[in-house]
Amino acid sequence: MAAHTCYGVDFSGAATAGRTIWVTSAHADAGTLRVRDCARADDFLAAHYDGPPTTDRAPTLAALVSFIRSHPDAVFGLDFPFAVPRAIATDALGATTHGAVVAAVAAHDDGDDFAATCVEWATANADGATYLRRATDREHDALSPYHFFVAHQTYHGIASVLAPLDGAARIVPFDPPAAGGPVVAETYPAGVLDARGLPRTEYKGTEQAHTQRRVRILDGLADQSSVAVPDAIRATYRDDTGGDALDSLLAALGVSGCRDAWGHEPSSLTGHIYV
Repeated sequence: MAAHTCYGVDFSGAATAGRTIWVTSAHADAGTLRVRDCARADDFLAAHYDGPPTTDRAPTLAALVSFIRSHPDAVFGLDFPFAVPRAIATDALGATTHGAVVAAVAAHDDGDDFAATCVEWATANADGATYLRRATDREHDALSPYHFFVAHQTYHGIASVLAPLDGAARIVPFDPPAAGGPVVAETYPAGVLDARGLPRTEYKGTEQAHTQRRVRILDGLADQSSVAVPDAIRATYRDDTGGDALDSLLAALGVSGCRDAWGHEPSSLTGHIYV
């Protein structure tokens, strides 16, 4: 596998996304992932804001899109659902292609409106089930893309990142290799940890036990996945009590080894979580 640059984005649909999104940059070569930088979005993406950096969501997500567009040879792992369950796509949203799913999600007013459309259809048509999941969600024990915990993340990720990247990036597995541009893939930090036999819970928090769990994860990544982290950045991952900085590293790792194995599924409506 050729050496390449990859970025992990711990995504957020919060109003203060510039503060809650973290980005890790790394270089993958010969089975080793070497971390180069990690920072909050308003710092990492500062040069890509249309004006002064801010924590506000809309300009931060626009800066993220600009940053992705400016790195055509890189791989990006983003931690939000790229799609919805097939029945929701076809029946609730009236979409038969992933591009149509993106457009249908983006046509909603906000995350609450998007979730309401999905919940209303599922409640009426899915034998009482409210939150349907994709096969890839079940495989990695992830929530439904429109669950109230992640609906805003899904909505803003699809509407404000995937939609404006249409034609400027290869969104996998939906787009063909010939699409060119940066590769943008869905990942899930908890799934990345599961795949490496590391704890997926209890590393987010302010107590000493949470810090120790973050250290255990970092040590495990170094030993099992050849992740090389400079001391100063390791301290960032260790000391960020929300675990979001560490999640951005996991997002980068999740896509770092997939560069030549994305697959191409143009008829897929649900996609894959890459770990």
